[in-house]
Amino acid sequence: MLLHPPGVDMSSSTLHFLTQQLRRHHRAIGCRWRRLSADRQALPILVHLRMGHTCWSCG
Repeated sequence: MLLHPPGVDMSSSTLHFLTQQLRRHHRAIGCRWRRLSADRQALPILVHLRMGHTCWSCG
């Protein structure tokens, strides 16, 4: 299990699945680069979907 700083538990397989989906989407739209890698983007997305946290309410 991965643990996000606010204490949200989630499986690593869920994170891996979303990471793969983000990579496919980036390739499909021709995205050349992102500030954050797909795995770094996936974690806050999952926290938001699970808990409704945004980057402003995590701190």
